[in-house]
Amino acid sequence: MEIIRVGLDFGTHQTKICVRRIQDEGHGESVFEFFTFKDFADKKNYFLPSIVQINKDDTLSYGYVDKNLEKIESQVPTIDYSRITKIDEDITGTANVLFQKYATEKDSDEDLAVISDMLNIRNGILSQKKEQETKAAEARYESEMEEYRKNRNIFRYFKQATFAIREWHKKIDSDVLCIWYLAYIIFLLEAEFGDNFSINMGVPADDKSYKEKKELAISILASAYNLVENVYDNDLTKYLSEKVDQLLAKTTIIPFSEGLKDYYNINVFPEAFANLLCFTSKGKLTNGMSLTADIGGGTTDVSFFTVNGGKPNIYRFWSIPRGLYFIAEKSGFLYWEIDDFNKQAKQEAIDIFNRKKREIVSILIKDMVKQLQKESNVPVSNLYNALENRILIYSGGGSLYNYLTEPINPFSSVKLIDKSLWNLENVRNKSTVDRLCQLLMTAYGLTLGDDDAIVKLSKFTSLFQGLPKNEKEARRMIDKDCC
Repeated sequence: MEIIRVGLDFGTHQTKICVRRIQDEGHGESVFEFFTFKDFADKKNYFLPSIVQINKDDTLSYGYVDKNLEKIESQVPTIDYSRITKIDEDITGTANVLFQKYATEKDSDEDLAVISDMLNIRNGILSQKKEQETKAAEARYESEMEEYRKNRNIFRYFKQATFAIREWHKKIDSDVLCIWYLAYIIFLLEAEFGDNFSINMGVPADDKSYKEKKELAISILASAYNLVENVYDNDLTKYLSEKVDQLLAKTTIIPFSEGLKDYYNINVFPEAFANLLCFTSKGKLTNGMSLTADIGGGTTDVSFFTVNGGKPNIYRFWSIPRGLYFIAEKSGFLYWEIDDFNKQAKQEAIDIFNRKKREIVSILIKDMVKQLQKESNVPVSNLYNALENRILIYSGGGSLYNYLTEPINPFSSVKLIDKSLWNLENVRNKSTVDRLCQLLMTAYGLTLGDDDAIVKLSKFTSLFQGLPKNEKEARRMIDKDCC
């Protein structure tokens, strides 16, 4: 009998799904395929944007924006950005004109100096006034834009608001939008596979928040299943024709319980761990200490691990609430409205983003040094030698931009994820999906996890086991591949 495992990469910007068909109950060759979604024009795509829209008839649609169908609220303000650009007085030019007007050939040098000083003072006053007016206009614009977004009936970012740090002031709770969106996806999956599949979903979590976010994810997925199977009896047409008020009334958030996970056949992995499985599942990395960084739309997921004998030991993982959206917002534009991200991204925003990655690695190294000093007489310099030029692997949409994939000392051997990771696998439509591997890899990695019980942190004590503790042996170098 065939086992079907769905890797559900529920993203802030868009969702990707990899389906692994395991033949003969796990004894045969696995076949991987990436699920396709249809847009309004029936065109197939490997990505479903994480969007919920309320339509003019109060029904909902998922994944795509159709402004012709969107319900427009009467209180949505008109945004006039031109008021900022109108404050555009050429102060220096005006000062030069005034100087030419009042300065004559008969004026003494002293008179000319006085006129010049007066104009410089006037120039400064005008410059300050212009700056104040511009800031005030920008503040008014931002306030109006925020009000405009609140009253629009297109919802984005609800995944990040639910699982990561993001303010949410919309009229529908973010966790409810997650339930509705995931219910739509479950409808599509059940139309294809019946109920003969399990779901492995990723969440943006660090080692401290993983348990809490795992329970939240199971609750949300169970609530979505409840809508699909119990409330709407697997009838997608009925679900899509439901009015938003009725859907709200019928949506129940099922609290987490241990039984939900098994009942609905759900596993929830940290997104950082899912990426890790891509590299270590078949001995694709050499032994030693490595770092992965998956840069997505809403978060950047980082993991620090070692490989010993082809098996991974994970010591730390993080989910930083900074991704491509963060850079876009700090650069002053909306991510989905810009075609050329490279030209629009500001260096200041890029620097803030990269600095956060460096901070995390710095804290990691300090923690390792403390543990080494506690457990061994080995000089700290030897640890730095072991870490020197270790591997750092980038993936996700952010890996497409060179300025986001810099080395983070001492992890200076930078590699980008590529199609070679599934070269030996039976992947359908390889010629197409190979070009999208940076974006699809987390979904693929999620299918490789058998059970989320394998997500266990190794302690630094195991990292330093076998290192000499007596003074005599303490001077020997740590081999790069021994820890």
